[in-house]
Amino acid sequence: MPWVRLHGIKDYIGMALLLDEYPEIHQTFNYVPCLLDQLRDYENNRAVDRFWKLTEISAEDLTEEDRLYILDNFFSANHLNMIEVYPRYKELLKKRNLRRKRALDVLKNYSHKDFQDLQVWANLAWYHPLIIQRDPVLAELIRKGEEFTKEEKEFVLSKQIEVIKQIIPLHKRLQDSKQIEITTSPYYHPILPLLCNQESARVVLPKISLPKKRLLATEDAKAQVEKAVLSYQKYFDQKPGGMWPSEGAVSDEMIPILMENGFNWLASDEEILACTLGSQIVRDKYGDVVAPEVLYKPYRIRMNDNDINIVFRDHNLSDLIGFQYSQYNVDNAVSDFMNRINSLKKYNFNGKPLLVTIILDGENAWEYYPQSGVDFLRKLYEVISNDRELECVRICDYLEKYPSEQTLKHICPGSWIGHNLATWIGHEEKNTAWEFVDNTRAFLLDQTVEEHQTPHNGIMASAWEEIFIAEGSDWYWWFGDDHFTAHKDEFDSLFRLHLKNVYKLFNVDIPRVLDVPITAKTNRRKPYTYPKRFLDIKLDGSVSNYFEWMDAGKYTASKDMDTMHRTSGQPVQGVFFGFDLDNLFVRIDFDEILLSQYKEKANLVITFVQPHELQMHTAILSDSPLRFTIKDKDHKHGGENIYSISLGKILELSCSFAVLNFSPGMEVEFFIELVKDDEIIQRVPLRTVFSFTVPTQDYERIMWQV
Repeated sequence: MPWVRLHGIKDYIGMALLLDEYPEIHQTFNYVPCLLDQLRDYENNRAVDRFWKLTEISAEDLTEEDRLYILDNFFSANHLNMIEVYPRYKELLKKRNLRRKRALDVLKNYSHKDFQDLQVWANLAWYHPLIIQRDPVLAELIRKGEEFTKEEKEFVLSKQIEVIKQIIPLHKRLQDSKQIEITTSPYYHPILPLLCNQESARVVLPKISLPKKRLLATEDAKAQVEKAVLSYQKYFDQKPGGMWPSEGAVSDEMIPILMENGFNWLASDEEILACTLGSQIVRDKYGDVVAPEVLYKPYRIRMNDNDINIVFRDHNLSDLIGFQYSQYNVDNAVSDFMNRINSLKKYNFNGKPLLVTIILDGENAWEYYPQSGVDFLRKLYEVISNDRELECVRICDYLEKYPSEQTLKHICPGSWIGHNLATWIGHEEKNTAWEFVDNTRAFLLDQTVEEHQTPHNGIMASAWEEIFIAEGSDWYWWFGDDHFTAHKDEFDSLFRLHLKNVYKLFNVDIPRVLDVPITAKTNRRKPYTYPKRFLDIKLDGSVSNYFEWMDAGKYTASKDMDTMHRTSGQPVQGVFFGFDLDNLFVRIDFDEILLSQYKEKANLVITFVQPHELQMHTAILSDSPLRFTIKDKDHKHGGENIYSISLGKILELSCSFAVLNFSPGMEVEFFIELVKDDEIIQRVPLRTVFSFTVPTQDYERIMWQV
C-alpha cells in the first residue's frame, strides 16, 4: 500500500512546514516508531509499494492486469478536494464511472496517454500545497495538467523521496527549538490493554465475546514500549516524555509499564475520564462543557508508589476539527472554534489556566478540507497568535509550570472510540486473529524452552518481531464488519504471513489453518452451495448418472476468480462435495488442456483445517488406480478404506469419516490445492473454505424440513 509515502508528501511534511511559519504556536506531534521506520525505508530506497511500481512502468508496457488495477486504485483520494479540482484528473475519473462500471467495462476507453496522465495525477495530487508552492517544476506540472512525458513522471516520483527525507529532520529541528513536543506510541501500535489482559474489554462491555483462549502477553507490551523508547532516542536524540497510547487505549495493567520506562505523561479521551470518575462530562445545548474544572486539567495516576500524569482530550472540539469544520466556510469555522475557546476565559481555578487538550489524527482530516486544510489552519494560527490571552502549549511545558493536583487510583479500560475496546476484539474475525497470535506465540515460547534460545538470538529475535507486528492494532481494525476497505484481502493475507514467518524461521511445517482467510467465515458470501441430501456415488471417474451429484454442494471456479485468475485461466473448473452417513465424497472437474500443462509431478492436496488439521494428497493423471494418502500434522500416514479414480476431466474420490476421525456433528472446513514442485498452481475456493457438518442419522429429515 502507498499510504506512508503519499501521506509523507502531504500531511507529515505539510503540518510541520505550516507550523514553522507561526513560531508562537506550540504543538505536540505523535509519531509511531514503525511509521518512522517506514519513512526511513523510503529514504534509503528499501521500500517500493505496488502503486509506485505501476507508476514507473511505461503506459505502453502495462499489462491488462496492471491497467485494471490502476483503474480500480488510482482514484483512491478525496474526489472533491483532490481530484475534481484538477480538470484532467476529473476527466479521467468521469470516464472511469466508478459507481456503475467495472474496470473491465471501461478499459477500452483509456488510451496510453490516459494511463500516463493517470499515473502522474495519482501521485501529483497528493503533494501538499506548500511543497507545490516551493517547487516551480511541480507548480508547472499542475498548470500543464495533461500529456505528461515520461521524464515528468519520473520527476514526480523522485521528488517524493526528496520530500520524505525532510520529514524527520524538520520535526527534530522544531523539537530542538522547543516549538513542538514529539511523543511516541508502542512500537507497532498495539492496543496495550489487550496485550496485558483481554478481560479488561469486559469492564465496559460485560457481554462482549472474547477469544476462547485469552492472550496474556504483558511481556510483549513491555517490549513494545521499550522498543519505542529506543527508537525515539535513535531518531530524536533524547528520551520521550509523553506517550499517546495506541488509539488512546488505557488500562490499569499498562500504567506501570509506562512508569518503568520513564514516561512523564500520557493522554486519552474525555470519555475515559468520565468512566473513571463514574460521572458524565456534561455539555450544554451548544456542546460546550458545563464543568470545565473537571476536564480541562491534568490528573495524576498513582500506582505502586509511583506517579504518571495524564490529560484527556476534549472529544467535541477535537471532532469538530477532525470531521465538521471541513464543511464550513473558513471564517465561520475559525469563528466557531474561537467562540468556544473564548467562553472558557472567564474561568480561573486556583490561579491555574485551563488546559484544553485537542487531539486528532494528524493526517486523515485534511483531505476533507480544501487546500489540505492550509487556509483553515493559517487563519486559526493567526487568530491564536494575535490573542494575548491564549497560548498554545506543549504538554510538558504546562506540567512543569502547573503540576497535577488530583490523583486517580485507577483508570477505566477503553480507548478514544466509545471508551471501549470493541474495535479490536469481540467480533468473530477479530477473536480468530487473536487466537492465531496466541497459538503462534505459544509455539515460539516452546522453541525458547526447547532450544534454550534467548530473545536476543538472531532467529528468535526475528520471530518475536513477527509476533510484535501481528499485535499491531490496524489488523484488528479491518477484521470484522465495523470498517470497510477494498484492500481487506491484502490486510488479511499480510497478517497471516507475519505469523507464518515465525514457523518459517524455524524451518517447521506451517499450520495450514494460517492459509485460511480470517475474513472468510463472516464477511464473505460463500462461492458454493451446500449438500442437500445423502449421495449415492459410483466412483468411476465419469458422470455416469445426471442425478448422481445433483444434491451435492457445488462450486464453480469461474465465479470465484479475481482479475488475475480470469486472465490466466485455471485447471480446476469445478468442485462437488457431499456425503452419505459414513463417507465423504469429492468430485473435481478439470480443464483437460490446462491440466495437461501440469501432468508431470502435479499433486492434488485436500487440506482439512477443522475439526483438526489433516491432508489427503495424490499424484494426478496417473495410469494406475489412484490412491489418496492421509497425513496429519504429526506426519502419520494411513490409507485404509480410501479409493479414488480419475477418468477424463473428472476425479472422484471417497473417504470414510472414521478414517478421517470425524464424528457426527463436527464442523468440517477444507480447501483444495493443485501443487507442482511445491508451488501452488491453484487453490479452491480462492479466499475461503468449503464447510459442512458431519451428518447424523437425522440429516435428511432435517434437510427435508428446511
